Amino acid sequence: MTHLSARFVSRALVALVLAATALSVPSAQAAPAAPAQTLDVLVVGDSYSAGNGATGATYGPADCYRNRTSWAERYAKGLRDQGLTVNLANHACSGGRTPDVHTPRVMDTQSGRVAPAPAGVTTTAQADAHLRASDPCNTKEFPAEEFWTYQATAVVPGVAITYDCTRNLKPQADFVTPDTDLVVFTMGGNDAGFTSIVQSCFVVATRTASACRTAVETARSRVPAIKQGLLDDVAALRARGLREDARIVQLGYPWLQLDNGFTLTDPSGTYPAGDAVRSLITDATAELATVPAAANVGHPGQMVFVGGVTQKFSGHEPDAGLTNPQTWINEAFSGPDISLWYHPNDLGQAAYAELLLAGGSYGAGAGPTTSPAAVTAKLRVRAPRRPVARDRAVVLRVRVVRSNGTRPAGRLVVRRAGHRTVLEAKRVRPSADGRTRVRVRGLRVGRTRLVVTYRDRVAPSVTQRVTVRVRR
Repeated sequence: MTHLSARFVSRALVALVLAATALSVPSAQAAPAAPAQTLDVLVVGDSYSAGNGATGATYGPADCYRNRTSWAERYAKGLRDQGLTVNLANHACSGGRTPDVHTPRVMDTQSGRVAPAPAGVTTTAQADAHLRASDPCNTKEFPAEEFWTYQATAVVPGVAITYDCTRNLKPQADFVTPDTDLVVFTMGGNDAGFTSIVQSCFVVATRTASACRTAVETARSRVPAIKQGLLDDVAALRARGLREDARIVQLGYPWLQLDNGFTLTDPSGTYPAGDAVRSLITDATAELATVPAAANVGHPGQMVFVGGVTQKFSGHEPDAGLTNPQTWINEAFSGPDISLWYHPNDLGQAAYAELLLAGGSYGAGAGPTTSPAAVTAKLRVRAPRRPVARDRAVVLRVRVVRSNGTRPAGRLVVRRAGHRTVLEAKRVRPSADGRTRVRVRGLRVGRTRLVVTYRDRVAPSVTQRVTVRVRR
């Protein structure tokens, strides 16, 4: 094999430069959840979260490579063994980058497809509208996650439409629900261009000293932007309705080369590739360990960065100089499926799960510390009596009252009935009477049934449905 294919570039997603070293989970966060507790866990992120490298059955949309024996599945099993009821939803996808949490992701495009041109369709704009309505590329295999966009390139009236169709994944944050207790993820490696590091530094067919140096320096320059991207991801999870008492756990990543001084020497020069990449991962981890402090402003204790991954994998990294029979990470050319290279094998998946289980449920789903069953909340929502103009916000008047007389302090989430997408989310700050207003925009003309949900750390969630009318 003299070079790596483009398919490898898009799929051989590797451990992120943001590997965890110094920050381990404090023992105070490792308290196991109570027996009979139900925990709803959402997995988002990249290939390391999806489960690339494991040998179990894969599932989900094409090219996501979610695996039934990933560390997330093993973590859920470990919690179940402790007596919890765990509902796990994995929406991570191989190749994921920080924008994919809050923005649709383009997956692939089919070009030059042909469909019959119906009567009256004579322009590409009309063809685009027809294709959107007929949705001919949609397999309907994963309707909750995938959607297609269309672009007509030519129209022969009454004969045929030539077009391209693009498969997209919905934003991962869209899968937050009012029941989500815990979000776990790895993310950032693809933002750093880490596939380029693997190719340039470790894969025999493509590595050179100069290319490796460039890839490492480029990754270093991107760390500040990755930190901001992670904060944007956390904000997106909250905007989709993640409760204040839910927890967010980010896992780190291992070093990618055994600590044996691996060096590249070729006509382009000499470069200590192994030490350089290990140093990059260590330094980037120290930077990323500061993300929870920034993310938790106004949300104390909600996010945790789990460190210690590098130490856990120490001695079990790949060896680009020869091979490491003790590796927990698939080495290059370790198998025919290049999408699995430089991803944790089954031993690595088990190591991740063990490290994550040391933190228990991270306080998620435990609810309040005193008398949760004794306190309830009442929710009253008033919609405008008259139709509201489409270009104006629909103002919902809301009042929340707790049964014990304490001031409500939680979160309101507004959705369309039957839809998961959050239209509006708002924190309810303590006030004398629990009154507030929620402004909802972007509703279609006509009647719309809205579902308003309130939830906090003290009282069980409550929901009310209201109908609003929008006019032109």
